[in-house]
Amino acid sequence: MIPKAEQARLAALLGETLLEEPEAPADWECCGSECGDACIQTIYSNSRAAYLAQQNRLKQLAENKQAV
Repeated sequence: MIPKAEQARLAALLGETLLEEPEAPADWECCGSECGDACIQTIYSNSRAAYLAQQNRLKQLAENKQAV
């Protein structure tokens, strides 16, 4: 795990803002109306995918910097 300060520094090198890990919504937060892109589950899923993709980019950058 990369320390938060190092994550922020690496994100800045990539020209990105460090994303916070999204919190999963509770079951009761979904109304079950199939809201499409406005659904709390869809928003969470998209946010988590973006967060994990950024974490992978930061990890790769950190590994590449250590190899140099």
